[in-house]
Amino acid sequence: MHIQMKSLNDDTVKVSMVSTYSGKCNTMELPIRPMEFHRLVSHWKNTGEYVQDVFPMLDEDQREFLISGVTPDEWKECFPE
Repeated sequence: MHIQMKSLNDDTVKVSMVSTYSGKCNTMELPIRPMEFHRLVSHWKNTGEYVQDVFPMLDEDQREFLISGVTPDEWKECFPE
């Protein structure tokens, strides 16, 4: 898992990851402070805790993006109703 992060402002980061579904580099904005994001990603990688426990402030789609790089639109494509 390779996560690239860019700070957009004091409260938002722009994260880019390669999707495990499509192989494309996807980007998502997350409502989290840049320093907190760095700290939590490091903690998550080093402890193996569940993403929902480390990032409770993010919604389900945002947490799935951190796990797999898959966007909500890709999930709809992959698993149509």
